[in-house]
Amino acid sequence: MLPETRKSSLFPFIGLLGSLLLGGCASTGNRLIDDEREPVEPPHPAIHSLEVSTPPEKNPIYQMMVAELAVNAGETSLAVKNYLQLAMTQDDPKIAERAVRIAVYAQDMKAAEKAARRWIELQPERIEPKQIIAAIFVRNNNPDMAYKYMEEVIKAQPKISEKTFMPLLSLLAREKNTETVLRVAKKIADHYPAYAYAQYLYGHLAAQANKPEQALPYLDRALKIKQIPDAHALRAKMLLKLGKRKEALVSLKRAVLSKPDNQQLRLALARLLVDMKEYDQARLEFEKLHQMAPNDPTLLYTLGLLALEAQRLDAAEKYLTQLLKSGKRNDEARYYLGRISQSKGDYAAAINWYSQVKGGTYRFDAQLRQVSLLAKQGNAEEALSRLKKMIDNSPTKTALVRIYLMQGDILEQQGKPEQAIEVYNEALQMIPGNIDLLYARGLTGQSIGNIKMLEDDMRAILKTEPDNAAALNALGFTLADETDRIEEALGYLQRAIQLDPEDPAIIDSLGWVHYRLGNYDKAIRLLKKALSQVEDGEIAAHLGEVLWVTGRKKEAMEVWQRALKKSPGDPNILNTMKRLKQ
Repeated sequence: MLPETRKSSLFPFIGLLGSLLLGGCASTGNRLIDDEREPVEPPHPAIHSLEVSTPPEKNPIYQMMVAELAVNAGETSLAVKNYLQLAMTQDDPKIAERAVRIAVYAQDMKAAEKAARRWIELQPERIEPKQIIAAIFVRNNNPDMAYKYMEEVIKAQPKISEKTFMPLLSLLAREKNTETVLRVAKKIADHYPAYAYAQYLYGHLAAQANKPEQALPYLDRALKIKQIPDAHALRAKMLLKLGKRKEALVSLKRAVLSKPDNQQLRLALARLLVDMKEYDQARLEFEKLHQMAPNDPTLLYTLGLLALEAQRLDAAEKYLTQLLKSGKRNDEARYYLGRISQSKGDYAAAINWYSQVKGGTYRFDAQLRQVSLLAKQGNAEEALSRLKKMIDNSPTKTALVRIYLMQGDILEQQGKPEQAIEVYNEALQMIPGNIDLLYARGLTGQSIGNIKMLEDDMRAILKTEPDNAAALNALGFTLADETDRIEEALGYLQRAIQLDPEDPAIIDSLGWVHYRLGNYDKAIRLLKKALSQVEDGEIAAHLGEVLWVTGRKKEAMEVWQRALKKSPGDPNILNTMKRLKQ
């Protein structure tokens, strides 16, 4: 079965050292670097005076000038060398801070560590340099020294509390040295067993590292001390990763029952249910959240989408209309209101909604949907004209492919497959080798009897993507249906079914090739399985034909009549019946 178809002196950091080393800790409120769009002035310290006879290269003013010129020229090694020398000879912490900043950017962790130690020496009361050097030791895979400075950060707090540990989580969560991060976090958690967020610190990081077995005990310890909504949600996710679906859901439901007015917990439960594709239960939880916060735009949006997913169109329309009145997420609301009108068959209203989507993620799709609906209303020429204008606006390659595919589809629906092929040819000249375009052209070629075009295009796809199940299916089915190369067709379809064993189109094709081979019982079994998965006219036609040929004519007629009741006038069924009854 064939399916439908200038460099800057600012030097911003990267990762943890980017936000922490330069941005400071949330507990201090100080920034160590300005926004990168603003020019950053080098420090203006009280430089120690030297004798006039001092060589220029040892003159601190000269060194600073050289360092800053090197920064602007991208000569980071020279900048690090001069700023580190300045940091070690001058008693100004701003210079040490600048030296750290540049050394980290240059990825000279040895120099960064030395400069950070100097900064701590000059400002022992400051937390930031201790945080920075801890991060440097994490990056250098030295968990013992990293923990030493983390401990100094913790003890520097006026009073240790749960809030003490959250900045540490932000610090560690951005580092890539997973094992070092976890060893540091475990030391913290084990040293502070009475603090829930110290336990959560390790549980969160272990979960982030995809180590659910290590995360769960610490999340459990955290929850015994304090009911942390995020810990409940994370615990449920870890249980899901371990395949403990029921335990995950029960755990989160108990947490919600114990604190039914806790919106964070209920939101975690609702999101988990969505993750588990339990959309009806998720909707009920979101509706309870909506009762607590009736004007929350995020809840209205989510409820609208859940209702739309369940084909509860009136409810979806209610939520999305309320969202539109809130003045939030207007483009999304209009787009989905268009989808609702389209589902109801009110194409004029749908086009009106789509035309009001002026920006955002859905603008392009809204434009394409307008065009498609115009064509369905019989305005194919206007639809094609709009698509040509969209091409002239030079969109991305992905957008171009979608435009060309729609052009071809409209032309095919008009009964102009040759023109559709010309469109695909033009598109493939602009975007050579595109899989979707090759696939569409091949199927169109097959529809007018050009088997060579289909075979050539499917083989071109398989040369790039040998495991493309759709191409294997199209090639196998066509060879089985329209040539005598049945054994070759069987080989392609056996590969396709291994790749996607539950695809009804492939199951149908495999059933059809077994029919062509005379394996009638196997053919009937496969075709019945395909039809049980999707009520499709072509599959019904195939099954009915095999039943008819094997003498089970009454059963064949029942299959065809059921299919025609659902899709009156289906050409696959009517043509098959006419051919067999002659």
